[in-house]
Amino acid sequence: MSRPGSFIPAEAPNIDELAFVPVAAGYWRQHELWDGTYTLDDLLDILELIAFRQENERRAMEVN
Repeated sequence: MSRPGSFIPAEAPNIDELAFVPVAAGYWRQHELWDGTYTLDDLLDILELIAFRQENERRAMEVN
């Protein structure tokens, strides 16, 4: 169900969107996804951190 003013986001069928979240957010560089710099555990940690920060930003916007 869409809300007024909302949109259907585009999809990226040729990439793993979840793996590229830290790259799109500016935390990691693309080559670090495959060169062994980070592990799967690192990916899960950064995804949790990004979600945590987004939630705190959302809550802060609600108060203002």
